[in-house]
Amino acid sequence: MFEEVMVPMRDGVKLRTRIWKPTGDGPWPVILERGYWPGIDAERLGKRTRPDHSNAFPQDHSKAFPEAGYVYVGQKTRGSLEGGMFFPDAKDGYDCLEWISQQPWCDGNIAMYGRSYMAAVQWRVAPEGHPNLKAIVPQCTGSPQWGKGYRDHGTLQLAHVARRVYRTETANYEDKVEEFGGWEKFYRHLPLITLDEAVIGKANQLWKEYVYHAHYDYYWKELSVRDKFDRIKIPVYLMDGWYDNYPGAAFAGFLKLREVRATDEIRIVIDPTDHVNRVVGDRDFGEDAGKDELALAIRWLDYLLKGIDNGVKEEPPIKIFVMGENEWRYENEWPLARTAFTKYYFHSDGSKDGWLSPEPPGDEPPNRYTYDPDDPVPTLGGNHSSPQDKPEFIRVGAMDQRPNEGRDDVLVFTSAPVKEDTEVTGPVEVKLYAASSAKDTDFVARLIDVYPDGTAYNLTEGIIRAQFRESISEPPKLLVPGEIYEYTIDLMVTSNVFKKGHSIRVHVTSSGFPLWDRNPNTGLPQGMSAELQVAHQTIFHDAERPSHILLPVIPR
Repeated sequence: MFEEVMVPMRDGVKLRTRIWKPTGDGPWPVILERGYWPGIDAERLGKRTRPDHSNAFPQDHSKAFPEAGYVYVGQKTRGSLEGGMFFPDAKDGYDCLEWISQQPWCDGNIAMYGRSYMAAVQWRVAPEGHPNLKAIVPQCTGSPQWGKGYRDHGTLQLAHVARRVYRTETANYEDKVEEFGGWEKFYRHLPLITLDEAVIGKANQLWKEYVYHAHYDYYWKELSVRDKFDRIKIPVYLMDGWYDNYPGAAFAGFLKLREVRATDEIRIVIDPTDHVNRVVGDRDFGEDAGKDELALAIRWLDYLLKGIDNGVKEEPPIKIFVMGENEWRYENEWPLARTAFTKYYFHSDGSKDGWLSPEPPGDEPPNRYTYDPDDPVPTLGGNHSSPQDKPEFIRVGAMDQRPNEGRDDVLVFTSAPVKEDTEVTGPVEVKLYAASSAKDTDFVARLIDVYPDGTAYNLTEGIIRAQFRESISEPPKLLVPGEIYEYTIDLMVTSNVFKKGHSIRVHVTSSGFPLWDRNPNTGLPQGMSAELQVAHQTIFHDAERPSHILLPVIPR
């Protein structure tokens, strides 16, 4: 059973808080989780975990932490999917920590735990430096949410953010969407800024904010921890999955914390899971895929907060699951010191199906395709935290990409079958030389493992909105139609062994819908117009403009 109290914040607002204690006599160390609801109880757990995934570990925090000898405190934040998220959470989190530290059942040691929003609030409060906060375990989130989150390299993560519209109608959200005309019409609604009012008949504050703030302005700067990492002087254990939205952000945080040297105890674990720690998609990763987040966290916290010598201290700080080989491995640094960054250049005779090779291109004709925002390339699996409300419409994870490869607006570049097992582990990016007939457009790149039978499983992907080609944090610049620009597309991170006989493949296109919003190609303020234009794209791969993918190849 739990005890429920209303904990006062400095402005007088009281937040609903539940407390689960171990049996026996205290005081004990405390685990705090702040988020949408006060604690992850069994009822809520049942709504979040799919039983058909054998690799999914139960996450009953209110049971596991007390059984391990920790008080578990769950607090409902004042923010919700309707509005008010993040901004109060630095001060509110601090005030909650202060209240806990004064309770007789607290031994003075507090750690924070949680995924997604419950992780983001950890990043908000950690720089505040409360003396009793001794560690954080942020899972499946990034900071800031601008670069890769609600906004993604200039685009809007449409399916992810649109939940703010219909999830506020939790009792009948499906009925609301069906009344509106179905999921296809829902995601296609323009202008984006009015989607909330069109579907549920009222404004949703978060939806309005995420659509309206289409540049890196004061809104996103306030939420960012980018300039505060040096104030996080406590141990941090990052957790994520290759097929979530944030593995790249997790490693960026890991590296930044190492760079500022504010704390020596920084760890990270990544496996082929999604935003809620499920092994997903159609590719077989073996029986050992998946991680027990609670068990990993408790073992680490036992070492930190209880001083238990359980072997954690001797383990390297990075633990990754290598796909293809389907094995876990420890590493000491990121990128791996033995990485051979290798360029695989795009080649083509002008047709949409070209080839990849370490050999630089010569005098080759460019590729051309037409991007019509009224006929976007459909999302097919991928690395994101978009919803599974309608899995037939948008899924996450590794899926066979061949259904999209017949489209005229998807360029396909494939290597010869590799002659020996080839490992790619680390950050991946594409350098693209391209011109467009539009004032603004998008470019998408995707890395794929092609099996001998032709099955083509996506590994990681990325997008860039052209007006942010120079920087995603500086004021955007529209294109001069027809002019050639260099684009860097961040494909986040991955770890995969291309087995002997497999091929390396890259897709280049201009959309992935409804994961990302469709670029209307007009150059008009984002999300504010219903106008669409067709864009004619030209991709160059010659000696002067050698488009390529940069792969972190690991010697075997």
